[in-house]
Order: sequence, then C-alpha cells, then structure tokens
Amino acid sequence: MINDIDLGPIEAYEEFPVEVTIDHNTYWLVRCSDYEFRLLNSLCPHAGGEVRPSHGVLFCPLHFWTFDIDNGQCINNPDKRLMKRDVELRFGRLFVVSSDY
Repeated sequence: MINDIDLGPIEAYEEFPVEVTIDHNTYWLVRCSDYEFRLLNSLCPHAGGEVRPSHGVLFCPLHFWTFDIDNGQCINNPDKRLMKRDVELRFGRLFVVSSDY
C-alpha cells in the first residue's frame, strides 16, 4: 500500500519487543506469533508515563499499571489499553499498515 511504513527486513530485529520511532512517536514492536506483529504505543493512557518491557508485560512506573505485551490491554484496568498499529510481514519485510487505534 502507498501509505504503509516499511520497518525493514525481519532479520534486522533480533529480539522483541524492540523500540521503534515513527513520526516522533515511540512504539514497542512486538511479535505475537511467528507471523503476527504489532506496534504498541509507549505512552501509558493513564498518566502519560513511558511504558517499558518488564517480566513479560509492558510496565508504567508512574502508577504501576501493566499491559499485555501482545495486545496492549491494561491488566489493572480492563477498560484501558495502549494505542496500537497493525504490522504485516510481506516478503521478509515488516510494514505498518494502520494508524493508531
């Protein structure tokens, strides 16, 4: 697609999650399965703290909220989640194919 963002070859990413910056916004690129990837916004929806990987979740140090590392759903408050963007694997390359939702 014309508006898709090329994140480069899958081989460029040795470990997940990995921090990625797009248009001055920071995301965590996560691998949900062998062929499923997603970008999760690094800003906590609660207080705007920066979430970081910690023990299999994304953790916000401001108020100790934790988020599912695959889908961004808040574990402490199920009504909240991290904004996310879909990523597709095509011909060995990763492409961002959606806006934040």
